[in-house]
Amino acid sequence: MAYLSFVIILCAMVVIHEFGHFIVAKMLGIAVETFSVGFGPRLFGFRIGETDYRFSAIPLGGYVKFRGENLEMIQGKSDGSIDEFLSHPKWKRFLVAVAGPVFNIVTALLIPTAAILVGFQDDIYNSQQVVIGEVTPGSTAEQSGLQKGDRIIAFGDEKNPTWATWRDKVITNLGEDIPLTVDRHGQIVNLKLRPRVETIGKEQIGVVDLEPPLTYIGVGPVTKNSAAERAGLQMGDKITSINGLPITGWHQLRRIIQEGREVTLTVHRGQETLTIKGTPEKQGDVYLLGFTRTFEKKLLKTDSLAVALRYGWDSNIRIIKLTGEIFQQIFSGQRSARNSIGGPIRIAEQTVNAYDIAGWAGVIELMGLLSLNLGVFNLLPIPVLDGGVILLIFIEWILGLVGLTLTMNFRERFQQVGFVLVLLLMGFVIINDVVGVGEKFFSKPPAQEQQRK
Repeated sequence: MAYLSFVIILCAMVVIHEFGHFIVAKMLGIAVETFSVGFGPRLFGFRIGETDYRFSAIPLGGYVKFRGENLEMIQGKSDGSIDEFLSHPKWKRFLVAVAGPVFNIVTALLIPTAAILVGFQDDIYNSQQVVIGEVTPGSTAEQSGLQKGDRIIAFGDEKNPTWATWRDKVITNLGEDIPLTVDRHGQIVNLKLRPRVETIGKEQIGVVDLEPPLTYIGVGPVTKNSAAERAGLQMGDKITSINGLPITGWHQLRRIIQEGREVTLTVHRGQETLTIKGTPEKQGDVYLLGFTRTFEKKLLKTDSLAVALRYGWDSNIRIIKLTGEIFQQIFSGQRSARNSIGGPIRIAEQTVNAYDIAGWAGVIELMGLLSLNLGVFNLLPIPVLDGGVILLIFIEWILGLVGLTLTMNFRERFQQVGFVLVLLLMGFVIINDVVGVGEKFFSKPPAQEQQRK
């Protein structure tokens, strides 16, 4: 079911994108010859008017084909009909080109908007201001001067950050100083904090060793064949102590796990109190037991459409900022493109993880994120993409101001360049995905064998 969810959301994102092109073209009188769900050979479908609505063999997206598109015009197959794509004025072609990305972006906005109107459970700390419950001894947080009970009222350019915005700022920081302002029992203190850089798998993230006040660690999904599963840890457990020490924060637990020795956990499971022992496994630079933590939940819900729309907007702006920061680090050389950019295989892995952690709610949330990225990506001025079509229309308009026209030869070369660029990008992400899967496949058995011994 988890893998099926990947196919469903990928098809849904692309079909929504193509439906944007399709419906606007139909409204403007541009002939649509094919609307396909999937790629490759036609399996079945039906025809209404000039449009063939079909389901194709490869269920990984879809496409829309207009009558009289660029290559048809170049190859002399146009009959000069008024309903052909290039026969229409520039403003119509612009609206058709921009409609696909707009539909993706609107979908991304509507998903969190609908979620908060219906109501959903969210980590209680995500919407709370950053009040420190634990500072790891010897950490960069302690060295910066942060103390238990401090309330962070400014962090970089973020005013009164919540734990959610705090994590966003920290996770993309790769060892750079960030100014922060702290309210310490009514006294304002200005400090500088430099997150440490930690490698998990191959991905580098910024980490600050401080936590909100905690009395237990909630156990989310437990990784299959992990030390946590073999020890008997289960989703829903509450870890209240480790090696006889009461839990005060997540980093306290991680700090002890990083010693790599067997740990003894006191666990509350329903009405029972259990003692569980397990030995962490090394993955990359860190030791892990193999479970996802959970926080205390609270219901997020509103009956106000205005509030819901603002929530949807803020959620997407947050994603755009994170994505922009990561790409900026890739272009500046701080972050590896190979470790940060993935293709269909990595998306499939993320979808499966989202389904395992939060079911279909997690999958739909991920769909919103991917739909936003798809919409923004397609607006880039790259030939073959929608942004390339918009760029051509803009060039055509500029030339028209001085009495010139855009030649079919230029259109053909422009499309060829774009086609090569897109093929190179697709090749990069697919090879990158395959190499990543291969590395996991070949590195996993020795680790498992070592544990058996």
